[in-house]
Amino acid sequence: MNQPYLKPLPRKQPENAPLWEGLARREFRVPRCDDCGAWNWTPYPACRNCLSENLTWTKINGNGALFTYTAVHRGLGAFHADVPYVVGLVEMELSGGPRAVIVLGDIVGVPHEDLRIGMPLKMIFKDIPDEDVTLWEFTGREG
Repeated sequence: MNQPYLKPLPRKQPENAPLWEGLARREFRVPRCDDCGAWNWTPYPACRNCLSENLTWTKINGNGALFTYTAVHRGLGAFHADVPYVVGLVEMELSGGPRAVIVLGDIVGVPHEDLRIGMPLKMIFKDIPDEDVTLWEFTGREG
């Protein structure tokens, strides 16, 4: 029997349904503007570059580089059982667009002392038992 998941979960809404559908399929999707090609993470109803509302949720490969991170040593509530853990911002490898896509996520499977800005990471997926939700995390990758 699974232990209940006690951490807060994101809210699924019609506006972000393509994200959750993609995660369930082990895909990370980012809105991309059909008019100017800009990537728009975090999701917003219009392109932040040209204000077009013509956006398509597009699968990305999940590879990126560590932009910055912090090690958490004091967790509140259900997070306390995980300390120490690392939360990082990962700049995703994408072509085109005027701005980077930087995604927040836990970093797992990498010794904390080995973390370096710019190190290659890849997105992995984590099912939350009994909650019908899949989340993402990052772990190390070669080159």
